Amino acid sequence: MNITAVDNSNIIETNNDACQCKLYAIERGYWKDPYLKILTGSSHHERRTPEISLGYYVRVHGLRYLIEKFIKLTNNQCQIINLGCGFDTTIFYLLDNENLKFKHFVDVDFEELTEIKSTKIRRLPFLQKKFPQENQSLKIPCGFHSSSYTILPADLRDLTQLDHQLKYLSEHQILDFTLPTLFISECVLIYMSSEHSSNLLKYLTQTFAQSCLFVNFEQINMNDRFGQIMIENLKQRSCHLVGMDSCENKTSQCQRYINANFTSAQCITLNEYYKNYLNHNEKQRIEHIDGGLDEKELLEQLFEHYCFSWAYRDEQNLGLDRITFE
Repeated sequence: MNITAVDNSNIIETNNDACQCKLYAIERGYWKDPYLKILTGSSHHERRTPEISLGYYVRVHGLRYLIEKFIKLTNNQCQIINLGCGFDTTIFYLLDNENLKFKHFVDVDFEELTEIKSTKIRRLPFLQKKFPQENQSLKIPCGFHSSSYTILPADLRDLTQLDHQLKYLSEHQILDFTLPTLFISECVLIYMSSEHSSNLLKYLTQTFAQSCLFVNFEQINMNDRFGQIMIENLKQRSCHLVGMDSCENKTSQCQRYINANFTSAQCITLNEYYKNYLNHNEKQRIEHIDGGLDEKELLEQLFEHYCFSWAYRDEQNLGLDRITFE
């Protein structure tokens, strides 16, 4: 096995870890998601600490908030591309919500993951019934295509491959490079070199130059002691955060977008989101699911090392600057 394959397998394993954490939180009642368990085929979930479950709740809740604001601002005239999607179930969440319409949704990831996800959707009735109009004439090896949803295999570090795949969808009138486009990225860029992530962001602003929003969830403040411990724990599993340069602080997070020709960028830590934007009653509910927090110091430490960042280009003057937490 070559080194690239080895690196990919370690990155792919982070999807499995995230799924297990989410499944435990879902089972405990932090939020509802009947799809992830079916996609993963997993019924045993190791116990996680309340801090981990709260972190995943905030991750899901915050991203969905920004996604919904984008869809509503564009009056449903938009497309969504989920970069490094893993077994993420956002597509099912949106399809279950009648008020959240879109033109097309694309999941992108390594072919090892897209092949599994595509096969599960085809073979499992509970998933397949969400996509009654699969287009068999459009051949996407290791992928899937229906009228509303496409699973696309691509290595985000290989822009030639990504460009080929996206243009293939454009040529078949599935994607429209002039349509407002939302990009979702969860703990993806940090596993790419700064050169690769910078080139990816520049490619997106060039290809979807009219109107696009990039929403990112990942690590921040990684230079302190707590951050170094996180890095070492991942290194022990042969998982290296090679894109850490952009995760030093809010300034570095936002600067990467400006350097890639986004018009403006914002960034907030999970602490800021949790304290300032999460509904008080909802906060009380989730904090008591696992018996309450003995102390919040560990939670605050953890939340200070993850963030939401987002950036936009808005040549169509849609008002993408209004997309923020309120």
